[in-house]
Amino acid sequence: MKSVLVVILLAMLWASQDCASASTISAQIDSYDFPSGDWYRDSDQGGTNVWIKNTGDVGHLFWISYEVMDRRGRWYSAPPEAVYAEPGDSTYFVNPVWHIPDDAELGSYQADLYLYSYYDDRTGEFSDQLDQVDEVGAFSVVG
Repeated sequence: MKSVLVVILLAMLWASQDCASASTISAQIDSYDFPSGDWYRDSDQGGTNVWIKNTGDVGHLFWISYEVMDRRGRWYSAPPEAVYAEPGDSTYFVNPVWHIPDDAELGSYQADLYLYSYYDDRTGEFSDQLDQVDEVGAFSVVG
């Protein structure tokens, strides 16, 4: 019985040390620059700037999702952007661009940026959201 107890205690000690040494994947949106003003259909004016900082303790490939929503609630997405960042380094610049379609709704748009740990290019799905910022009325499509 004592040997079983000792084995269990040793296993728990080993597991706690293993967890303590596990790498932490973490990052944040350090700064962003949503475009403003008037935009036009069928153009590449829909770009934004975002700077991220790796706040974890391991280098990692992070993913940025840039989405905009028209006044009727229809969402549009720019192609995902990847950026590799080492831990604790200064921020990394990413410039996702949304091509404004020629049938885009006229009016005011909301702009959202999401920072994720993972992206599956087979399914188009992101996972493990790390940060998010948005701005209502960021810009307008006028023609």
